[in-house]
Amino acid sequence: CRAKVSATDYKEFLCYNLGAANTSADPFIPGWEINGGYWQWGRAAQAAAGPSGPGAGDANDSAVSGWNTTGAPDGSWSDGSKTGNDPCPAGYRIPTNTQWEGVFLNNAQTNLGSWSNSAINYSTGRMFGAELMLPGAGTRNRITGALSSRGSFSSYWSSTVFGANVMYMYFGNGYDGTDDDSRTYGNSVRCIAEDIAGLSCGAATITGTLTSGVPASGVSASVPYVGGDGSAHSGQITTSTSSGATGLTATLLPGNFSVGSGNLVYNITGTPSGSGAALFVLDIGGHSCLMAVPVAPPVCRAKVNATDYKEFLCYNLGVANTDADPFTPSWEIIGGYWQWGRLPEATTGPTGSGADDANAGTVSGWNTVYAPDGSWDDGSKTANDPCPPGFRVPTKAQWTGVIGNNTATAIGTWTASPTNYSSGMKFGDQLMLPSSGSRGSFSGLLSERGRKGYYWASTMSSTDPNEAWHFLFDSTGGSTDRFDRTHGYSVRCIAE
Repeated sequence: CRAKVSATDYKEFLCYNLGAANTSADPFIPGWEINGGYWQWGRAAQAAAGPSGPGAGDANDSAVSGWNTTGAPDGSWSDGSKTGNDPCPAGYRIPTNTQWEGVFLNNAQTNLGSWSNSAINYSTGRMFGAELMLPGAGTRNRITGALSSRGSFSSYWSSTVFGANVMYMYFGNGYDGTDDDSRTYGNSVRCIAEDIAGLSCGAATITGTLTSGVPASGVSASVPYVGGDGSAHSGQITTSTSSGATGLTATLLPGNFSVGSGNLVYNITGTPSGSGAALFVLDIGGHSCLMAVPVAPPVCRAKVNATDYKEFLCYNLGVANTDADPFTPSWEIIGGYWQWGRLPEATTGPTGSGADDANAGTVSGWNTVYAPDGSWDDGSKTANDPCPPGFRVPTKAQWTGVIGNNTATAIGTWTASPTNYSSGMKFGDQLMLPSSGSRGSFSGLLSERGRKGYYWASTMSSTDPNEAWHFLFDSTGGSTDRFDRTHGYSVRCIAE
């Protein structure tokens, strides 16, 4: 027994309503033996039996003692996968509302029998195509469970929740459709075959690597399933959810399930924002699960000569949020300001996006004494170097290499303002430096935020003992220069 659920795809159904008295009876001729029982939505147990014989005394049409008037909770039956409360046998489940709508839209319909309302009228039914017949079994009252409309109307549950109500399909003599109503009605159940018996997101095999901020290339997830029926599927396109790394799309192309076990291959594209895991809701073959694909922390690097890359930290020292996107300028990644050769931060960067949080004013107790020679050093990392283990303040030569060997791309609007956090310079594809401005050598007053970036090198000036080298850039590009060691500049650490 089967019917089309789309323009091209057939789905198998059980040949009888659940609870039918005789599953050896002809499933295409209406009769009391295939009328079946009645279920309340979301319940595993039959709420009321169908007829037990052809006579009036066997109709089982009266009110039901102890009829449950409390609706089953959401999730008792589910569109996503077969639940523990689903009364259908193994390999089958309650159809979704979408599947019922597909049956109506894609199959020629033929009425059978004499359509009149009677508890013992078992003559009616409707053919959907040539291989599915549903009897006109009526429905049971949501308050008492009393039967009504047998022979003139029928309603069959779907698994689909609709607000406080749930969806069901119905038909009568000359009409049909789907609608929502109370969960405590007693309706017929006709089970549909599952495309697959189970989908295992937790056992997915990931090919390739995702890295935060780097476009995905050659990344896929192979998700195993069991109990495939060989039917066609239309594929799926799903995006990573907001609770994980966003910016990614997983695409399963249309195809066919294998008979038995197999794998579904989702190709992953896009650029992940954030690290940890990208989460995808897979919904295919009547089952759903949550697939987690690892996303590595961003790798930030740039060429320091014609052939060699060096890794940098992805953030300026002292940033407010190391989970922020390191390639998108924002107040969270401006960071603090250091005087050359000093270990502690001279002053913090912004603590919010507003003018009151810019930390742009003079700094009480600003140090106007130059740090001595050797406080930072090109030859090796010193005790005063503020970078974490494995990193150090870059040398002038390294900054010069960055300028000469990477394409510089200006980002944002380049105007000087304490609250302009929109601008930065990208060097190559994997290093972005925000235009964080600088702090004056005498008072620590902020200037040029949003228009220029100043980053210390470890290199001392060979001509002026009070100066050291730094890297600076504006919207047109970068260069190196010397200035007083008591200025407050950003620090971006390079790997040792």
